[in-house]
Amino acid sequence: MAKRKSSRTFVGLILLLTIFSLQIIGGKSLNTRNAEIRDNVNEFLPQAKNEDLKLKLEFIGFNQSLVDESEIESQLFSHFKHSSLIPQADLYFNFDFNYVEDEDRQGLEDYIDSIAVNGTDTGFELNVTKLYEDLYSGERSNIFIPRDGMSIDAELINEYLYQNLYQDPPADEPGYTLYLMNFSIFDTPDHSLEHWYDTYGTSIDANETVSWWYSGYRNISKRAAMGWGGKYRFAYIDLSSRSWYLDYVINAWGSLGIGSPSYYGYPDMDNLTQTHDVTTPSGKDILTEYLTDWINSYIGNVFAGPCFDPPLAKSISLQVKILNNLTDNGYPEEDLLWCISKQRIKDVLDNDFPWIDWRIEIEWVELTDEPGLFDYIQMNVREDINGEYIEVSEGLFSVLQNELNTHFDMNAADEVLPCYFFLTNNIAFRWFGTSFAGLGGMGWEILKATQYSLFEGGNISKPMRGMSAVMIHELGHSLGLPHPHSSYGWGSSYLESVMSYFSTSEKFSSFYKDAVARAHADAHYLYAVDEFANAFQVFQDEGSPAEFDATLELINKTLNVFIPQNYTRMDYNTATALGLTVRDLIQSFLNDLIGPSETPTIPTTPTPAIGILAIIIFPVIFFANKIRQRRR
Repeated sequence: MAKRKSSRTFVGLILLLTIFSLQIIGGKSLNTRNAEIRDNVNEFLPQAKNEDLKLKLEFIGFNQSLVDESEIESQLFSHFKHSSLIPQADLYFNFDFNYVEDEDRQGLEDYIDSIAVNGTDTGFELNVTKLYEDLYSGERSNIFIPRDGMSIDAELINEYLYQNLYQDPPADEPGYTLYLMNFSIFDTPDHSLEHWYDTYGTSIDANETVSWWYSGYRNISKRAAMGWGGKYRFAYIDLSSRSWYLDYVINAWGSLGIGSPSYYGYPDMDNLTQTHDVTTPSGKDILTEYLTDWINSYIGNVFAGPCFDPPLAKSISLQVKILNNLTDNGYPEEDLLWCISKQRIKDVLDNDFPWIDWRIEIEWVELTDEPGLFDYIQMNVREDINGEYIEVSEGLFSVLQNELNTHFDMNAADEVLPCYFFLTNNIAFRWFGTSFAGLGGMGWEILKATQYSLFEGGNISKPMRGMSAVMIHELGHSLGLPHPHSSYGWGSSYLESVMSYFSTSEKFSSFYKDAVARAHADAHYLYAVDEFANAFQVFQDEGSPAEFDATLELINKTLNVFIPQNYTRMDYNTATALGLTVRDLIQSFLNDLIGPSETPTIPTTPTPAIGILAIIIFPVIFFANKIRQRRR
């Protein structure tokens, strides 16, 4: 593996040298330039990093006179800094309000008409009463009620917007776009006919249409969204459409911390405008709050690219130890191998975070071959109306954490992310009462599956849901990523993203790929600035030897031109790769100045202070303790 790391550094240096040679043609001589640098290196190196992003707000089908731009903008979140343990840029948002021309709105409306399925039983709504009956009984009823209206393919609309309305941000003006749509024309005033945007998915492991929902619910082959996004650098939300998802969130997941944005109070914007006269000052204020809360959910959860103190390692080892108790209960191991894939996981990670050397290992062992863990589980099984379970927070978590060095090779890479994957015979794992399929965000993970989560009805001939996507989701938390609903409301969940509870995708959204790469680019850049200042002091102390002029200029050019150029173009992957490479170059510069034996190695990852452990759950089932009444 050492060869691979050296090769990457070598390629990076070639890239730097190629760019550098092109840049200096016709420029100042090295002697002249380095004389300027020698005078005061601090004049050429930034001491802080502030970055601007523009968010284009594109309104489609809205009466412009009812959109109070100045009041909305005054309430929008505009400044973010996500990390505390590593250096990061401060992000500042600028906002651009636009209204799509009638011709373009009509074109989109006609397209929707041409692709939509319009009729009886084309969608679902949530039977909240049945949901709560299931809570108290432990049964699983048919909580999804067929309803009439217009079913629209969410992905087709995403592609239409990309091909016909979306414009990439200019090279010197990075940012994102949010389309806010109003197509109430598709609905009837009495709400007997509504419209929604359906999403579909195929299990990455089972290669079957995803028809399951959390909590053991089945036979729902599509998920109704109010919008979509994540493939490109934009998202859309149709505020006049309906989705049962937020009903489910409010009533079943309230104790997960769902916040209280005003849009929870209305099934759609039509309901709001029927309840309040938005042409009056008070009604317009309510509409302003409603629009602001929707936009802020997307800004804070999505466009700001939240990524909290990610590991900056060049190489990351993901080690999954599968503790299999299903084979002892009639499920041969060869019929279980499909449920998680080293190659499928690696393909996603290599594509989405290509500057990291990913090393994936999956090991299968019988749970009975680990008698300490097997006996602990056997002795701590409990049972309630939902079946048998282990409360992980009451001991098993500590046992697993304390035995990481026993079960995993913690020196396999710069950063090691271990994962215990339990396959048990219909025994659930819970975290403070919440059943989960994945628990992560600790720098290590726990996965949990049974025969009934992997196979339809436990039938070995009917694979249903594998765990590769859950593994990628939990690993995302260890990379610093939250859910796209974590802090600013759940309305921004409608994304094609492995980090969303709503999506069936195994991939990271473009926004979260940007988030991780931007965090790495910021950190490596700011570390490099500091390291270069220290190295330059050594250079001066050694008498400023002229043979280092070319190296000095290359480092300076990379920090002041190449990295900022790529960062501004939103090519965060290249900016990160250049940051890593220039740090290696600075280390070599120091080695050549005073010798490697006297030069401390520049750390790839800072030594973190003791922080608060953030544990994030991928849920199986969770119900609110109190019924939240929704205004209708």
